[in-house]
Amino acid sequence: MEIRIIQAPEVISLRHEVLRPNQPIEMCTYPDDQREGTFHLGGIKGGHIVAVGTFIQRSHETYPELTYQLRGMATSPAVRGEGYGKALLEEARNRLKAQGADGWWCNARLVAIPFYERLGLTVASESFEIEGIGPHHIMVDRF
Repeated sequence: MEIRIIQAPEVISLRHEVLRPNQPIEMCTYPDDQREGTFHLGGIKGGHIVAVGTFIQRSHETYPELTYQLRGMATSPAVRGEGYGKALLEEARNRLKAQGADGWWCNARLVAIPFYERLGLTVASESFEIEGIGPHHIMVDRF
């Protein structure tokens, strides 16, 4: 299983397919994709990107010690359950620990919460709505 750094344009098609299929593809380019400190990871199978996650250097106002935010985590339905999402997050943890980070946070969709909990993240907020996408919770991963 290969997990590696990929470029911002390489995350767009999977974000669109999985996270925003009913929105224009332009909505899948995030303002911080090219920001300094941001990195994108991709899970590769058979030469194709099958999982993506973007880590933006941004603290959460309630959890300032968590210096990175995960955005745009998506795994192709064709490989769900094969461990690409887990491997991608493990690689991110290794990279962030090596940089001296204390952890990261994300806005997790309700359907993703069990996945993140299995990997040791905890729910850190009440449910809130992201317009056009649906209900979320803040989840945190502390090292």
